[in-house]
Amino acid sequence: MDRGIKNQLAERLTKLLGLDHAGESSGEGPGWALEEVGYVANSPTTAGLYRIRYTSGWNSLFVKVLSTYERWPMVHLLADDFRAVALGTDLWRYEADVYLDGLNGSLPVGLRLPQVYCVEELDRDHLVMVVEDVATAPAPWDRERYGHAAELLGKLNARLTRNDALPASAVRTPGWLTRSMFSGFVERFALPPLLDPATWTHPLLAESDLRQDLADLADRVPALLDDLASRPQLMSHGDACPQNLLVPADQPDGFVAIDWTASGLVAAGDDLGQLLIGRAHAGELDVAELAELRELVIRRYHAGLVSEGCADIGEDDVRAGLDGSLIARNAFLSVPLDKLAEPLTDELAANVAKRLELTRYLVGLGAASLTA
Repeated sequence: MDRGIKNQLAERLTKLLGLDHAGESSGEGPGWALEEVGYVANSPTTAGLYRIRYTSGWNSLFVKVLSTYERWPMVHLLADDFRAVALGTDLWRYEADVYLDGLNGSLPVGLRLPQVYCVEELDRDHLVMVVEDVATAPAPWDRERYGHAAELLGKLNARLTRNDALPASAVRTPGWLTRSMFSGFVERFALPPLLDPATWTHPLLAESDLRQDLADLADRVPALLDDLASRPQLMSHGDACPQNLLVPADQPDGFVAIDWTASGLVAAGDDLGQLLIGRAHAGELDVAELAELRELVIRRYHAGLVSEGCADIGEDDVRAGLDGSLIARNAFLSVPLDKLAEPLTDELAANVAKRLELTRYLVGLGAASLTA
């Protein structure tokens, strides 16, 4: 974020919170400090992440600055249809609109949004959200937690759809969102280097036989996308990975759903893809555990759908939605191409080996799904 916007942010927070410019309290309020959060945000509309630390023992607050797609340096690289939507609508405000609208009472018991303190425009291209800085419990992501999250996602997807509860900018054309994600990012940025033989001459990739398998899978993705568009459609969170389903310290049997990615209608089960892959991508879940967890989350998600009156959507449809999400969104992004320029170390070799194992699993899943 440029210095001008940072100054605007500090001034606006000063007014909103009743503080002076030095970060000390004016009158009766506590002192505070604004800290930049050391997290690499991948969203093109995230302009800054901060935490307000109170110096008198009060709870902290989380601050997120959103910016228009016009401000994203790579907007010209988006697929034409998605770029037209991104530049011609309020899609950049999507997460703020989710928090402000509260999703029309569609959240099931055990799943909530962070508390919102304010959403304010900084200028025509930026807005700031001040929300709850969720204190999390040191709870493990065991089988029951995955199952519980999957069941709640099933209930959430059914309720969002029944109530048409997502913001007006959410995509409501079956198949469009998943197709756009693939053509607008994977096909443009991930596939060219993956299919380039020179990439696979790297010492950490040279013994892998994945390149041809990835090429074969890419050839079959268009048919996969057509199939997903024909499946039962539900409204989704968009990025329901464990990292975005916080376990609050005051309710360790529930979740706080954050980082609502621009979403809409997708094949039922799509949200399970990010739930399953999130910790594996981060190196926190062994690939050997994915197959068993996959069946678990399918069953529990389906149970959530049935409890919401969606028994007409079968487990096979959920499985297709989950697998399709993994293939279209993750199979071609798991090889850590961005790390290959780093110095060769044992740590890097171990990391790349894990990601190649994950890619092999996803490729195998794709091969099985597309021949079923």
